Amino acid sequence: MNNNKVQNTKTEVPSTIEMNDENYLNDILETEKNMSVNMTIALNEASNETLYNKIYELFVQIKNSQRDLFELAFRKGWYTLEKAEQTKINEEYNKLSQCLNELQ
Repeated sequence: MNNNKVQNTKTEVPSTIEMNDENYLNDILETEKNMSVNMTIALNEASNETLYNKIYELFVQIKNSQRDLFELAFRKGWYTLEKAEQTKINEEYNKLSQCLNELQ
């Protein structure tokens, strides 16, 4: 296993022309991500408070579902993350700290 990778043992699924569990999960996860982007636009455009609140409730449900799906994909080993080098983390932290200081 690559030292820069963060992943679980991959759950094997059949590789056929038919969709398998990994394909379905990835498809649903992508749909949830797209829905949350569209819900963000709807929240920005909502002029009615009641409508805004209802859209917001749906948005939270979508984001929670998306997060649960991501966690499932990660547990199944179908999603891999890369460890960031400490120097890159420090660089980004310093950039963000500088931006924050400029805003104050």
